[in-house]
Amino acid sequence: MESNSSSEAELKKVTRELASYKIELHQIRAYLQCILQNASDLIFSTDAGGSLLSFSKGGEKVLGYSWIEVVGRPITDLAEDPETFEPVMVSCMKDGSGVALDVPFLHKEGTTVYCNASLMDLINREGQRVGTVGICQDITRWKKLQEDLVQVDRLAEIGRIAAGVGHEINNPVAVIKEAAAWAGEVVSDAKGLSADDRQELEEVMETISAQTERCRNITHKLLGFARESLPTKIELDIHELLKETIAFLNPQLKHTTIKIGLAFTEEPLLVNSDPRLLEQVFVNLIANAIHALLEKGGDDRRIEIGTLRKSSEVEIRVEDNADGIPKEDQGKIFELFYTTKPPGKGTGLGLPISKNVVSNLGGELTFESKVGVGTTFTVRIPVS
Repeated sequence: MESNSSSEAELKKVTRELASYKIELHQIRAYLQCILQNASDLIFSTDAGGSLLSFSKGGEKVLGYSWIEVVGRPITDLAEDPETFEPVMVSCMKDGSGVALDVPFLHKEGTTVYCNASLMDLINREGQRVGTVGICQDITRWKKLQEDLVQVDRLAEIGRIAAGVGHEINNPVAVIKEAAAWAGEVVSDAKGLSADDRQELEEVMETISAQTERCRNITHKLLGFARESLPTKIELDIHELLKETIAFLNPQLKHTTIKIGLAFTEEPLLVNSDPRLLEQVFVNLIANAIHALLEKGGDDRRIEIGTLRKSSEVEIRVEDNADGIPKEDQGKIFELFYTTKPPGKGTGLGLPISKNVVSNLGGELTFESKVGVGTTFTVRIPVS
């Protein structure tokens, strides 16, 4: 009887311990599941053959697949190039762990997602390998930023070269201007010329002098626009700044039928802002409108620039009657390096930089566009 009582007591003890272990196992499983549900990274586990057993919610966000869509599939299927990812898995099996940088995975929608992947073997109590655990951090945005910075540096170098070219052009232009003035004096003093010949030569000299002065003004404006300077806020009249911007872009309008209309408020619109940065924004918006109208063709091509005072802010509208922005492009126009212009015509930097500039100045840049009707960009900035 004592033996039976002892066995029953031992059995109850074991049962209680098993129940306790079961509860603990359930809690651990729930805890691990909670981690998988809340992690922003792609966390997965596979069996010994590499087929997926678990997939975090972060993985669903990173790659666009639901857990049901990937369970049982080889993890290599999710890589952009399965053959390239396979050696990473083999290396992990051989060494027990592995790290792979810039691994390209394929999103459900077909885009490439780059991840830094850390892999490790799952080993059971008997020391046998039963699978693999992987933690993959999405670095797509960082990788794109690095590529963008390289491109920005190249464009900045082009800008510096352009500024140097502007300086170089100024020198021969100054010589031509002086030579034209001297030639004009020679013509005035020359003997033996008929009145008509003298008048014709004087007009030619005046034309040369006027055109060289025009070249000088253009290069000075270009150098002023490209010159680096610290942000400075001063009180300025938006109307005057817009008129100067249009004058700067006049060479692009020459020999076209594009008309620019001004719908300014009667009173000056004063703001406390950075004129150099605002000029950069307006140059970009008006130049984009000119390009769109040149693409459209025809005779009825108009840009209207309007201003309005709204309580504590100034509103500037740049409206064109071009073909408008296609709906599929409207959500991307403020992305760095996104452009619909042909190679050599656009960098995809103007609009995102303009939006950032306006935002840093305490304002807002928005747009409305209708296909076949035209596009309106609106800049809102605080008044003085």
